[in-house]
Amino acid sequence: MGHVGTYFAAMFTDLESHSLAWTRTARDDMLGLVAEYRYLAESLASQFGCVYRKFTGDGHLFLFEGADAAALFALELIDAWRSTQTQGALDPPPAHLALRVGCHFGECLPMQDGEDWIGRGINLAKRVEELASADALYVTEGVLELLDIPVYAVEAAGRHALKGDHLAERALYRICSADKARLERRPQDEVSADGWFLRGVALCGTARENTEDEAACYRQALVLRADYPEAHNNLAAVMRALGNPADAAAHYREALRLRPDYPEAHYNYAILLEASGSPGGAVEHYRASLNARPEYVDAHHAYANFLKTRGDLVSAGGHYVEALRIRPNAAEVHNNYAILLEDQRDLVGARGQYEQAIAIRPDFAEAHYNLALLLESVGDRSGAAERYRQAISIVPSYAEAHNNLAIVLQLQGDLDRAAAHFAEALRLRPNDPETHYNFALLLKARGDHEAAREHFRVASEIAPEIEAYRTASEHAGAGP
Repeated sequence: MGHVGTYFAAMFTDLESHSLAWTRTARDDMLGLVAEYRYLAESLASQFGCVYRKFTGDGHLFLFEGADAAALFALELIDAWRSTQTQGALDPPPAHLALRVGCHFGECLPMQDGEDWIGRGINLAKRVEELASADALYVTEGVLELLDIPVYAVEAAGRHALKGDHLAERALYRICSADKARLERRPQDEVSADGWFLRGVALCGTARENTEDEAACYRQALVLRADYPEAHNNLAAVMRALGNPADAAAHYREALRLRPDYPEAHYNYAILLEASGSPGGAVEHYRASLNARPEYVDAHHAYANFLKTRGDLVSAGGHYVEALRIRPNAAEVHNNYAILLEDQRDLVGARGQYEQAIAIRPDFAEAHYNLALLLESVGDRSGAAERYRQAISIVPSYAEAHNNLAIVLQLQGDLDRAAAHFAEALRLRPNDPETHYNFALLLKARGDHEAAREHFRVASEIAPEIEAYRTASEHAGAGP
C-alpha cells in the first residue's frame, strides 16, 4: 500500500460475547449474527475510506488516515449495529451484543507480506478498546486533538495506565455523538480535503445520496488533494449512479493507479465494466478485488452472478458457497445460488436454498416467487399457490406473481379467483401479451367468447411475432 512509516488512526472493535446470548441462541445463529456484524462493519468502513482491515474473530482492526473518518465511522457503526440487532429475525432474540470501540493515532507499519500490520498505534488502540464501555467509542487525547472538536459531543473517561505504553498514564475520552449538520455548515474555505470527503459520505443513506450534491463534495476533496484514492472511488460510484460511465471509469482507474490493491475500487470497476459489455475487464477486476481481499462477500457474490450469466456454473457455484461461508445469513446469495442449482437440476438443493433465504428474510418476495416456480415445476400446485400468495402479500404490485397464481388457480378449477388475479396483473402491466393471452384462455373456458377475443387480439397486436398469439386471435375472430 505504500504507507511505510506513516501514522494512522488505529481502531479496534470488539463484540462483548455475553454468556446469556450463547446459551439462549443456537450456535449457528450466533455465528451468523457475528458474520452479519462483520459484513456491516466492513461495508461501512469502505464508505469512510478505510485503508486496512483485519477480522479478529468477533471484532476488527481498522486503519484510517484521518481521525475524523475513524470517529464518524465508529459512531455510525455503533448505531447501525444496535439497529440491526433490534430488527433481527432470531426467535428468541439473543441478548444484546454490545460493541466496544477504541482508537489511538500512532505509527503503524505493514509487515513484509502486506497481510499484517504492527506498531505502537495498533497496540494502544487495543488497550483503549478493552477499557471502553458497552456501545461506546473511547479515544486517546492524541486522537481528540486531531478531531474537528465542535462537531462532537465528548466526555472525559478518566486517566489510565495502558500496558506497553511509554507514558505512565493517558487521558481517555468518550466520543458520544457527532453533529453532521454542523459539519456541513462549516465555511467552505475552512474545510480540508478530508472534511469534504466526509461531507460526501454523510449524505449516504439520505435523499441526497448519489446526487450532484454528493459528487460536488468529492470533487472539492480532489481539488485540495488530487491523489485521494477514496474520493476518486466514491466520486466514480456517484457518476455511475448518475449515468455517466465514462467519468466513472476514469475515476476508478485513477483510484487504482494511486492505490493498486484497493478492493472496493476493483469491485466497483468490475461491475461498471460488466454493465458496459467488457467481460474481460470485469473478470480481471473481480479477480483483483478478491486477491486484495479474499473474504470480500459482495465481490464473491457479484462474480458468481457474472460467471453464471457466462455459463460457468461450476465456478459460479464455488463463489456462491464461499460467500455463504463468510456470511451465512446472506438471503440474496442463498436465492441466487438456488437459481444456479435449479439450472444444474439439483431441485432438492435449490429448494433448501430458497427456504433458507426465506427463513432469514421472511419478507423476501422474490425468494417466495422463485420457490413457487420450483414447486409448480414438480407438480406441487398447492404449495406453489401459497408461495405466490406470500409474494403478493409482501409486494401487492408483483404482476408476475398475480399472473402465475391465476394460472395455478385456473388449473385447480378456481376460475373466479384466477380471473381476479389476471385482471390485477393486467392493471399492473396492461401491455403484457402473455397475461392477455392467459386471461383470454380462461375467459374462453368460462364461455365469455367476446371478452376472450378482445384479449387474444390485444396479445397478438402487442407481440405479432408470436405465432400462438396470432393463431388464437384469428381463430377467436371466426368463433361463435
